[in-house]
Amino acid sequence: MATSDRMLLIALTEQLNGLTAAVADLRETQRGIERRLESIEAGVESNRKAANAIARTSYAQVEDLLALYRSVGADGPLPRMRDFAAGPEIVRFLFDEVVARGGAQVLECGSGTTTVVLAHAMRSLGAGHVTALEHEPHYAAQTRADIADRGLGEWATVVDAPLTDVHLNGEAWRWYDTADLADGEVDLLLVDGPPQKTGPQARYPALPVLAPRLAKGALVVLDDADRPDERAITARWAAEFPEFDAERLQHDRGTVLLRR
Repeated sequence: MATSDRMLLIALTEQLNGLTAAVADLRETQRGIERRLESIEAGVESNRKAANAIARTSYAQVEDLLALYRSVGADGPLPRMRDFAAGPEIVRFLFDEVVARGGAQVLECGSGTTTVVLAHAMRSLGAGHVTALEHEPHYAAQTRADIADRGLGEWATVVDAPLTDVHLNGEAWRWYDTADLADGEVDLLLVDGPPQKTGPQARYPALPVLAPRLAKGALVVLDDADRPDERAITARWAAEFPEFDAERLQHDRGTVLLRR
């Protein structure tokens, strides 16, 4: 092969190699663009699903709130729901549960909106009583005022229960002092306190301490059950109290039910 032909062949080979490399770069760039587009599409779909979930939750809460006002038949506004207070979905569930039972002896860990609404339920049924343990004097006074303003004193009691050291299975907890809690069986136990800021898994002692008071057909309700601490509490309760079956309700902040 002549020298000129060899040089031409070498040049063509180099050009071909360059074109091959350029095509490979273009393909990689195309794949990168496709991956980016897929990521954007996934993000859009994720945001759409999140927006739809928020809309469904908001609609359900409005629906529950309207149903509560119809059911309670209150003369004036009910206490505020949301923020630190229980949401409309769990409050409606509790109201319906008490009505279905024809009245109940309810014990709350924490006081507030649910205390007032459940007292309304008791009054409408002419049966039952709700007792709330409250460690914050300010909130205890506020709940008592809400009860008195609505003429519900016969149906609800707020017990001052400062946090004290409670020892369970070799561990120490800050939990309610039940010294002033009257004796008697509990048909429905609502665990919505103490607040998370008082310590890790702050609500765990509720079932170990109060299990002896629970009636045979008692229901235990744990609010804020989607939080990591409450998930851990649910797992501990399930292991330590196998006689209870757990059910999770898809409320905004999560609700767990325990039934024997």
